[in-house]
Amino acid sequence: MSTSPDRARVRTLLAVIRREGGIWTTRRAQDVYRPLGMTQRGTARRDLALLAARGHLVAVPGHNQGYRVNQARRAA
Repeated sequence: MSTSPDRARVRTLLAVIRREGGIWTTRRAQDVYRPLGMTQRGTARRDLALLAARGHLVAVPGHNQGYRVNQARRAA
């Protein structure tokens, strides 16, 4: 994740996730990317995993590859 478009894409996704809340799956991330002309499932999956690795999201138990906003991080 070194190019500016990549960083902008992930920032956009994080902003939408924070605004809309709820459980985020690869498909839901793809829905955000679709108007940007991106529909790659792998990109959406990697971006969600990256946001989780950075502490912005946490995995949701019982949802395969489902994430939600890390409320503990937001409070800090």
